[in-house]
Amino acid sequence: MPRYALPILAICAAMLAALFVPAQASAAWKLRFDGQFSHGINTRVWTEYHGRPRCCPHTLWSRRHIKVKRGVLRLQNYRDSADGGKWVSAGISMGRSLNQTYGRFHVRFRMTKGRGVGMCIFLWPKRGWPPEVDFAEESSDVGGRRWETSTLHYGSSNHEIHHRIHANFQNWHTIGVTWLPGLLRYTLDGRTWAQITGSHVPNVPMHLGIQTHVGSNGQSGGMPDATTPSRVSLQVDFVKIWRWS
Repeated sequence: MPRYALPILAICAAMLAALFVPAQASAAWKLRFDGQFSHGINTRVWTEYHGRPRCCPHTLWSRRHIKVKRGVLRLQNYRDSADGGKWVSAGISMGRSLNQTYGRFHVRFRMTKGRGVGMCIFLWPKRGWPPEVDFAEESSDVGGRRWETSTLHYGSSNHEIHHRIHANFQNWHTIGVTWLPGLLRYTLDGRTWAQITGSHVPNVPMHLGIQTHVGSNGQSGGMPDATTPSRVSLQVDFVKIWRWS
């Protein structure tokens, strides 16, 4: 074989490799949901939380605390006289409208300060638990909105993988997760800040949830105190979801 044939073969091999890249690298993204709140909250899409959750013993959710003002969704936390002066929180999910395996999820949000009031933006399985993918979460024992954590819950013994990102979340940011076979990539304003690879990554249908809570989330968390504002609000500008194919 002539000597010059070897470089040519190497170039051809590289070109073929570029054509046959792994599926997740050449994924085709199709926008499946583009949700804003300029016309209020669509209850055909969103399920509104109401009642006491199993996770959070000090939390009471109410539909009354879900408001839309000037096109922005507000999950409000405050002492509600209709519930005996208790702190009441709010949450919504797409559990009855949009479950899918793999995808890209973006939520543009901000949240006011308030010790004792926590929040979570997450993916929850259509059936069973775990897995769970929390891609923006702050415990109620902090309340400063200076960082968010991500947590992957997996396995029958609820193993966890954590990461943390620092920013001022009193300001608007777009938090996201890209979920592919064997890969979770966490993003903030379009930039990757952490990722998980391997068999721990979920492969079952999941849906988006957005919620606030007061006190313990079942593992940690403090109650509102004298420093907590009378109203603490998680605000959402938009939600976008893409399907991977």
